[in-house]
Amino acid sequence: MKRLGKVLHLSTHGNLIIRSDDGSLPRMNSSVLTKKMEKIGTVYDIFGPEKDPYISVRLFKNYPVSKAKALINDRVYTA
Repeated sequence: MKRLGKVLHLSTHGNLIIRSDDGSLPRMNSSVLTKKMEKIGTVYDIFGPEKDPYISVRLFKNYPVSKAKALINDRVYTA
């Protein structure tokens, strides 16, 4: 498990926007997990500056929006 970054907010399209911690890029479609090892979605897009990229995570359809909003300011991980 590798640290992905800190959750900034939920986009208008329902994706989580994450700021990368160390500038390393995850693989597209890789699984994203919480610190409790709960799978929440997959890496959908990577954008922004090369040194500090942002990552968009498409949440699973059965993952509640209320739980996604509770992840704001938490760290998430990739497998």
